[in-house]
Amino acid sequence: MKYVVSAQEMKACDRDTIERVGMPALVLMERAAYGAFEEIMGMGPLPRRVLVAAGAGNNGGDGLAIGRLLALKGCRTTFFMAGNPDRASQETKVQMKILSNLGFSIQRKLEDAEYDMVIDALFGIGLSRDIEGEYAKVIEKINHMGEAGAEVVSVDIPSGICADTGKVLGCGVRARATVTFAFAKKGHLLYPGREYAGKLTVKDIGITKQAFAGRRPGAFYYEPGDMPDLLPRRNPAGNKGTFGKVLLIAGSRDMSGACTLSGTGVLRAGAGMVKIITPDCNREIIQTTLPEAMLYTFQGTPDKSRVEKALAWADVLVAGPGLGQDEIAFRLMEQVMENKNLPMVIDADGLNLISAQNRLKNLLALRPPRTTILTPHPGELVRLMGTDMEGYRADREGLARRLAEKSGCIVAAKDAVTMVTGPGRKEIYMNTSGNDGMACAGSGDVLAGITGGLLAQGMECFEGACLGVYLHGLAGDEASRRKGRFGMTASDIAKALPGVMHIQKEERRRNL
Repeated sequence: MKYVVSAQEMKACDRDTIERVGMPALVLMERAAYGAFEEIMGMGPLPRRVLVAAGAGNNGGDGLAIGRLLALKGCRTTFFMAGNPDRASQETKVQMKILSNLGFSIQRKLEDAEYDMVIDALFGIGLSRDIEGEYAKVIEKINHMGEAGAEVVSVDIPSGICADTGKVLGCGVRARATVTFAFAKKGHLLYPGREYAGKLTVKDIGITKQAFAGRRPGAFYYEPGDMPDLLPRRNPAGNKGTFGKVLLIAGSRDMSGACTLSGTGVLRAGAGMVKIITPDCNREIIQTTLPEAMLYTFQGTPDKSRVEKALAWADVLVAGPGLGQDEIAFRLMEQVMENKNLPMVIDADGLNLISAQNRLKNLLALRPPRTTILTPHPGELVRLMGTDMEGYRADREGLARRLAEKSGCIVAAKDAVTMVTGPGRKEIYMNTSGNDGMACAGSGDVLAGITGGLLAQGMECFEGACLGVYLHGLAGDEASRRKGRFGMTASDIAKALPGVMHIQKEERRRNL
């Protein structure tokens, strides 16, 4: 697990390291510069012509120090400073003096020239206003150089990107790579900042988790190396009952695929059994495409006693994929939500029914806290919260957090970067796996099934939701490698999941 920090949290870490630990700010700057220099040296052949575009703040000081290291290595380096040098930070003034003592000059006007690499060090994580005027012109020139073939490397964060939201503040540098320090920032992971940052590298410069001073950051993410410790442990003497039984309420007329995709997700995530309650018109298709599933199919209205028997059998409940929103779907959701004993994943039409029916809202509120996972996509989140897409775009994280507090549920707010939060939790999970090829019909059905399959193996709801989202993205990445992002389908994601989990499981075995 890796922490993600806001600009304020990062500044507090810097301050603690400098003031309490006693590491001088200039030492941190030199370590940051060397970390970025080291990353640049690993990118390929040494660039012959380098431009350092620096601001007057400490981000600019980092850039000047990086340029010095490259110049001393043999690069023909041009130093340019935007802004007023007289207003430079003390550490940046030291870097300017070092350059002067070594015989380098700093330009005040950015001349048109060709470069192999541009070091973007105009603005760091403290930027909070839109960029305009001369600074905007400099960013435009940097982007033009990048389009002409120069490798653009941003220091800490691309200039113009908000470190907390990933939003473009007027204009922003489009980097091939970004080297940040100590911890990733939210703006590195959230779009459009994620796209502007290019390849992100986090370098250790001596700021440790102790700098949080007992205050954990508000966000975290997973890396592949975390998986061996997060995956459910398998009992070698277990049986299909040991690994959990999932009851799936899914499908309607002409929506049999949701049953198959979600049920496949359940089983491929490692659950022992899945039983699907669905209309009888889906029976033959499911028996053909997912013969491992048990079925209770009904004509007309489902028998309440049969549903109760299935609920008594199950360890986990997944409801909503392809369910429809008619009276039968409502009554079925009402009955299963009255059961307060089972952990529950609610997706798709299950969420739409809750949005539309006060009876289901009330039942949701009566469920034990933190035992229900809601998996809304943007439209579903907007409906659940009674807002619009403008409100969603303005504060998606806030909407997800408010829904979690209001409902008492774990919320996995699906988007290009899915966020998972829960009631009473400061930290929010920000997903880093997955790709745009996963924006296809049925992808969410697979995720609901994966999440239910993990819960069936004993995972707590918040952890199961986070791991389900991450594994779903890893499987999507593997599917894109096999099929390409244009042609992959939700079935490809489900098929790739066992291989992804097997690789991580073998890694754990090697480390024992």
